[in-house]
Order: sequence, then structure tokens, then C-alpha cells
Amino acid sequence: MATANLPVELHTHTVSDKLDMNIPCRLNPVSQKAMRIITNQHIRWRDPAITVRFGFTGLTVPESISLVRSRLRKQFPELDRPNQCVYVVRLKGPVAIDYGNDFSPVIYIGEGNAAQRLHGHANWIAELLIAVPNVEVEVRVADCVRTGDSSLCQYVEADLIEMFFDKYGCLPWFNRQRERKFLGKRHYDADVITEFSKRVGKVSGSNYLWAIRPTHNNSQYPAYVAGQGGGWQQDA
Repeated sequence: MATANLPVELHTHTVSDKLDMNIPCRLNPVSQKAMRIITNQHIRWRDPAITVRFGFTGLTVPESISLVRSRLRKQFPELDRPNQCVYVVRLKGPVAIDYGNDFSPVIYIGEGNAAQRLHGHANWIAELLIAVPNVEVEVRVADCVRTGDSSLCQYVEADLIEMFFDKYGCLPWFNRQRERKFLGKRHYDADVITEFSKRVGKVSGSNYLWAIRPTHNNSQYPAYVAGQGGGWQQDA
């Protein structure tokens, strides 16, 4: 079986980025007196992050997918409510994604049963790791647990995607749509919004040397173009 060959375009950046805590968003912190405020007790980002390092050269796609799934499974944290998660898939190291006028390490924001969904995401994660030898993937997972609010993760996902969209003017590479049905319907304290900014922003002190994007020969090119505004969809 042939190894994967995902064409990408590389753009060099030599700027050392600090985390942009002024990411524009429509999320405003509310006072502690507000009812039903969401705090870091309800959204808990688990440490350490799940990481899958580069070094997949020479493997076939099925071999690399199996390896990615194994590494994701072994590192996945124990969660209070496995079906009520949000997670952010990011690149780690000197490589980021070119999003037009800016670049970001974020490639996907999701919700639900993160363990099961990452099992499916392993297909495109493996292809990316094979195609770009110096890339490393990091997954940040948070369980969203609040009494009487079993759908909290869906609202958190929608607000994280919107924060990213407000910053970059597009969707993360592998997201298909803005979740407008759930957008802006939960209220967060300032600490939660700070954590959101960390998850969708650049890492403090990182030296991003490359910003990549798929070419039209890449099987993931349509998703990238859609997220850039070329036909991206949004929920009613």
C-alpha cells in the first residue's frame, strides 16, 4: 500500500507569538451575582494534553491510523461525564495553519463523546502527520458538567467556534459549520473566557516557522476552502 501524499503549501513565519488575550469575541463576562453563570467548576480542561508526535514517515495510511488511535486511547483522561465534552485539536511546535491574513495552530473544535469522535478523527490526523513530518498534534479536552444542563458542551463548542471565527474570519480547517443554533446562549465568568482564549489562540512563547494550507490536490482541500468562506454552512 502506498504511503499518504497530502500536498500542502508552506509559508514561513519567524515571529515569536505571545498568546493574544484580546481575541475579539461576542462573549462578555458577567458578574458573580448573575444567575446560572458558568465557571471553571463547570468546564474543566484536563491536563496534560493528549499529544501525537511526528515521525510517521514510511508508514502506510492504515498503519498510521492504527498508531494514532492507540496513542489517543492510551492518553485519554478519565472524565466525569465522557459524553459531555468539548475538545480542541491543535498543532504543536513550529507549524501552524495558514488562515489567510493570520495563522493559528487550531484545526478542529468539537463536542460530545470525545473518545469516540477522536477515534474517527484519527483518519485525517494520521494523514496530516504523514504529510507534514515536523508536525505534532495536541488535543485539549474539557468535560462540561452542570446540574440540569446536559447539553452544555454543545453551547460551549458553539461559543469556542465563534470566538475563533471572530479572530480569524473563518472556521478551523476541519470544522464544517458555525453552530449558530447554540451560539451565545450561555454566560461565562471572566476566568472561563480567559481559558477559551487560550484554547483558540496561539501559545505564548512559540516560534511558528511555517504556516501550511492544503492545495487543490489534497482530499481535505474542500473543507479548508469551505471554512475560508467558499461555501461554508451555518445552522439555522
